[in-house]
Amino acid sequence: MLSGPSGAGKSTIARKLAEKTAVKYIISATTRERRPNEDRGKTYEHISSEEFGKRLDDDQFLEYTRIYDEYYGTPKEPALTYLAEGSDLLLEIEVQGALQIRFQYPDALEIFVMPPDEQSLMRRLTDRGRDTPDEIEKRFRLAKREIHMAKGSRAFDHYVINDDLDRAVDEVLRVIHHKKSGGI
Repeated sequence: MLSGPSGAGKSTIARKLAEKTAVKYIISATTRERRPNEDRGKTYEHISSEEFGKRLDDDQFLEYTRIYDEYYGTPKEPALTYLAEGSDLLLEIEVQGALQIRFQYPDALEIFVMPPDEQSLMRRLTDRGRDTPDEIEKRFRLAKREIHMAKGSRAFDHYVINDDLDRAVDEVLRVIHHKKSGGI
């Protein structure tokens, strides 16, 4: 599982891992509007708040959280089916959801992706060009809180500083290999 604040690069790392490995990438559901650059069904399953609430009532999520007035959650299916088949899963989830997964699945490998520093984080949030200055500031403040919370918890097995994408992906691959070979 990859987690980290907005702008850390967890989505990019997750895509690279899915390309390089046989992991099953689980697409999260969200009530957030689809962005112009998002392919339908590849990044998120975009659903209404009513549909999210219905699925939540029906216990269809492994974890869920509310961020920026929108809901995000990891569907149990196909995740539980893949696990039953012995497949490795890749979840890319928010920090609050990662804490829920740690509680439910204590043996899960949880990796926290961090930006190299605050200036890089702010630049990444700004360079995406999709948020207003107020939204960028809100994301920046939340990211700083999430980094602080993650560093103070025992929820994460490993921390990766995403200062170079290829190096960060290689580091995550090494951590996964180490875990599969009996480490961590």
